[in-house]
Amino acid sequence: MMRRAALLGMLIGSALAGCTRIESSSPAATDKTNWPQQELYGSTITFYQDDRLNAVLQAGRIRKFEKQSVVLLDSGVIMDFFNTEGRHTSKLWADSGRTDETRKDMVAMGRVIARSDSGQMLETTELRWDNRTRRIRSDVAVKLSTPTDTLYGIRFESDEYLRNWRIEQPYGKTFREFERRRADSTAAADSGSGE
Repeated sequence: MMRRAALLGMLIGSALAGCTRIESSSPAATDKTNWPQQELYGSTITFYQDDRLNAVLQAGRIRKFEKQSVVLLDSGVIMDFFNTEGRHTSKLWADSGRTDETRKDMVAMGRVIARSDSGQMLETTELRWDNRTRRIRSDVAVKLSTPTDTLYGIRFESDEYLRNWRIEQPYGKTFREFERRRADSTAAADSGSGE
């Protein structure tokens, strides 16, 4: 019995002696100045501009870093946008996001979907909102779906309502009716109109 107790004591002693505390090598993990000043979980934030409802943000986690004037959003981001009359205009879903508190610009990242109430839907992996110009843009691959089109491209820029947009290197399908004119009938009409 004494032998078992001595053996058990030796095993526990050697196990404890072999355990060392591992410190994080990352200065950000130990440096409290890099920690957020505010951290919210499962929150909804309502934004007003000139006493008018502007947007409603929901995120699983929101972290605010005051020194850098940055807010990081993650764990699922949902944002509803409203026009100057307070009517809902569009909705955005993203895996994560980042806002610049000084400029009031935002970047949505991950799986990003923006859908306007008029039926346009944009899908991409990064979407930027420029608060000064009130325009959205993406410099990566995009898919734009409208009631009549499904277009793909590399770059995209639009107004905040996804009404007036531009897409670079577009390809896809359209179900719009286009008027077809032959080049020779147009040329004949032009030459005949002056006589």
